[in-house]
Amino acid sequence: MSDRLTPSYDPSTPVRLLIVEDSPADQRLIEEMLRGSTITTEAVNSLAAAEARLSEGNVELVLLDLGLPDSQGLDGLIRLLAEAPGIPIVVMTGLRDDELGFEALRVGAEDFLQKDWIADAALIKRSLRFALERHRLRLRVQIAEREQEATGLGRIGSIAKVRVSASAFGLKPLRESDPTLFSEIRDTYGQILRAAAERQVYQVQHPISDQLRKLADQLGFVRASPRDLIDIHSAALEIETHSVGPAHERLIINEGRITILELMGYLVSYYRRYYVGSMGTQAKGA
Repeated sequence: MSDRLTPSYDPSTPVRLLIVEDSPADQRLIEEMLRGSTITTEAVNSLAAAEARLSEGNVELVLLDLGLPDSQGLDGLIRLLAEAPGIPIVVMTGLRDDELGFEALRVGAEDFLQKDWIADAALIKRSLRFALERHRLRLRVQIAEREQEATGLGRIGSIAKVRVSASAFGLKPLRESDPTLFSEIRDTYGQILRAAAERQVYQVQHPISDQLRKLADQLGFVRASPRDLIDIHSAALEIETHSVGPAHERLIINEGRITILELMGYLVSYYRRYYVGSMGTQAKGA
């Protein structure tokens, strides 16, 4: 796990905050409440301007008004989460609008503040700092889970003793021997992972098993090994979880555990058929 990527909490560390607020008076009030703290501010007055600014980088935290000229309600939050999935967002709601605030938390916001709370300097500083720290802690947990997942998959690959596999033919790993084919198979497997997650969430029917059988036959034809499957799974997982929220990421990872085991089973079956067939041919030739 990389501490460089997920630094521990230090209130003395400077933080760059992007304020997305169309009211000049509220902008100035927030800036005044944060004056003298380690939170440096920059303000924009529309969602479009916020999206453009986030695309430039060098923003660590966002304070978003849910009532803007070009977005209302949760639409702005959803768009910014898609634009910058790695940046924590605290939203501002109307007076006594806790219901919208809790809905924002379910969508992916780190915290919410009612507009009348921003006049409390201690409260707004604490809320912003805690939101940033919660986000960093969540990243540390996710990285730990990824490392644990990779370790577990590595053990599966090391103990999956397929009698006829790539190692028996002296082949290099697929990602080295044919990077283009590896990318194509990775993308196909990634589509299967997405379909598996959709099936779980929306209760829609996808021919996951049929797709995995076809993929296993393709992998068997190129003499892929269990190690190749682990490489494909890890690469696809990294892509599929890159721009999604924590809940969806966990769903993909959990579905992936089942999917990779099913694919391994089909690959073993392919090699068993291949091995039995080749042994039968050799017996007839003898």
